[in-house]
Formats: sequence, structure tokens, C-alpha cells
Amino acid sequence: MFRKIRWRIAIPYLILILISMLLLTLHLSSWIRQAHLASLRGQMTKQALLLGEALASPLAGGSATASVDALAAHYADLLGVRVTVIRLDGTVVGESHENRLEMDDHLFRSEVQEALRTGQGSSVRYSPTVGYDMMYVATVVVGDDGPIGIARIAVALRQIEAAVARLRFAISVAALVATAVAAVLAVLIAERTAAPVRSLTQAVERMTAGDLKARVLPTTQDEVGTLMGRFNDMADRLRDTIMKLEYEQARLEAVLEHMADGVIIADGDGYVRLINHSAARLLQIADREALNRSFAEVVRDHRLIQLLQL
Repeated sequence: MFRKIRWRIAIPYLILILISMLLLTLHLSSWIRQAHLASLRGQMTKQALLLGEALASPLAGGSATASVDALAAHYADLLGVRVTVIRLDGTVVGESHENRLEMDDHLFRSEVQEALRTGQGSSVRYSPTVGYDMMYVATVVVGDDGPIGIARIAVALRQIEAAVARLRFAISVAALVATAVAAVLAVLIAERTAAPVRSLTQAVERMTAGDLKARVLPTTQDEVGTLMGRFNDMADRLRDTIMKLEYEQARLEAVLEHMADGVIIADGDGYVRLINHSAARLLQIADREALNRSFAEVVRDHRLIQLLQL
């Protein structure tokens, strides 16, 4: 396959297109996922701030944990998220989806630590409580005397991952279609480049076989088209030269045939190239038998052979 110039041009482009499309698909998929996560994080941050304001009074007033659980469940239904209320020491005092009594200390969760440092925090991680990846956003609940707790909301990322998977599939299909179109174009361009070269090769083979009328039709205006035009010029000059040589040879043969003296013409290697009838008759050999044989075989006379060597 790689002996064909068409495939030597097309295949590297196909490989380049495939690699480019693969990298583009991976990059777009990652970018879309990060964009979805960033949008979700911004939305959840606003919800967490509103939740913190709503929980400030109950936490500051020392409401019973049962009432905090009820508030967490209420706001979870209202916002469509999971709500967890945490005291500053890490104790969970309110939970909308799980039994808070079975939950461990939350003080060292990354989003809680970030919220304690900066007022807000977020993280994406696997939740052992529910068994799948979730996004957590936490904000400090501030009372009249300062921070009194942490309000945290969480959303499962299964919907995000499903949406990203659908978009990734759509991007992959588009990339495959683009790759197929680019592949067809690459093959067509390669064929358009290779076709003139193939025509030129065929014309050279015809000339090598003796067809001096072989010509090519330039189909492009580039370097290959210029080469095809120069080939035609060379073929014209070569045909004119050969025709002149044939004409001169015919004249020489005609002169030799009408000479009464015997004439033999040999090349530098001593092979007979021309012999007239007079010489053939004297040597008692047919004209055609003498051609392309060594001078010594034709004349069979050591004196004539010595004369040729001189």
C-alpha cells in the first residue's frame, strides 16, 4: 500500500486527523464537565448562603436537634438537595437524608475546613454514606456573636455525569462524521496529486517501449503540471532527434547500397552495425546475419581483422 504515492500522502493525514479529533473530543468532554460542575457549584453556593441565613436563628436559639432535622428535611425538599447542619466542633445536628446519629465527625471534611477558613467551601468526592460521587458546598452560619455552625448542601453527580455522557456521545458522533469527511477529502486530494504522476509514468513506459507519440495532458498549474509540460517538450525534441537520425541512417544505407565497393561499419566494440550488399557478397554472408555480430566472425580473415585493430 505504501508503494503508492496516493496512500503515502493520504494515510499520514488520516492518522493526524484521527489523533486531532480524539484529542479534541477528550478536551471538549473534560471542558464541558468542568463547565457543568462550575455552574452547579455557583448555584449551590447561592443556595447554601440562603440556607445559612435561614438556619442562623434556630442554631443561635439552641433549637432541639429534632427541629433542626425537620428544618434540614424541609429545605432539602424545597431546594432538591441534601442538607446537613454541622456545629463548629464537627457534630452533625441536622440531616435531611440519613440518620445523623450514625454519621461520624464532619469537622475535617475538606469543604468544612475550607468554609471555616474562608466562609465558603466546596468539594467533589465519593460519599461512603450514600455510595456515589457528590458535590458538597458548605457555608458558615453566622449569628449575632459570630460563627455558630456550618450549613452544607450536597447534590449527586449522577445527573451531571449522565448529561456529560450524552454530550460526549454527541461530540464523538460529530467527530466521527468530521473524520470521515476529512478522510474522503484527504484521499481525493491525494488521488488528485497522484493521478498526474501516474499518467506521466505511463507515458514514460510507452516511450520506453518505443511509442514516441506518447504525451500527457497537464491537468494542474502546480509543479507537477509544469513537469508534465516539460516532459511533452522533451518528448517532442527526442522524437525530432530520432527522426533525423533515422533519416540520416536511411540516406547512409542508400549510399552504401549503391556503392560497388564493399563497406562494413563497426562500432567501438567491434560489432558490425552496417554492411552493404557488395561486402556481404564478397564475404558470402547474408546482410541480416552479419549485423550485430563481431567483425572477426563476419570477415573470417586475419588480415582484415588486423586492419580494424589499427
